Amino acid sequence: MSNIKKRWDDVPNWAKYTLYAVLGIAGAFLLGLLFGNLIMWLWNWLMPSLFGLRTIGFWEGLGLFLLAKILFGFGSSGGSGEGDKKHHKPGKRHHRCGEDEKRDWKDWEYYDDWWEADGKTAFHSYAENMKKEPEAEKKAEEKSE
Repeated sequence: MSNIKKRWDDVPNWAKYTLYAVLGIAGAFLLGLLFGNLIMWLWNWLMPSLFGLRTIGFWEGLGLFLLAKILFGFGSSGGSGEGDKKHHKPGKRHHRCGEDEKRDWKDWEYYDDWWEADGKTAFHSYAENMKKEPEAEKKAEEKSE
């Protein structure tokens, strides 16, 4: 899988954006077909027998879907963006955590101060050690051969 990732990183940005646009348009087209047919099928199954309304075709089903999306909104993608925060009641916890976890989260308020005082140097020394490790392994392999 990492080989694919490396190859994907080498693809020029214009090609990536073109591929994303083509896939987006194809996905929107397929979703339109799916939802248009689904709404048409549901309408023709329920509405004539329940309310005595006439049956509809694909384009009318797609139009009903678009009208519903305009009137009732396009919903959220389920991510953890700003839109999700407005539905939560303030002060209410959704995840119960132990006392140790609560203490750990409270300590994060000191993170920025630590980073400025000790964190940068600690991180850079760690990174230098990690860079030296592969070199030391290569030397050890050469000696063992």
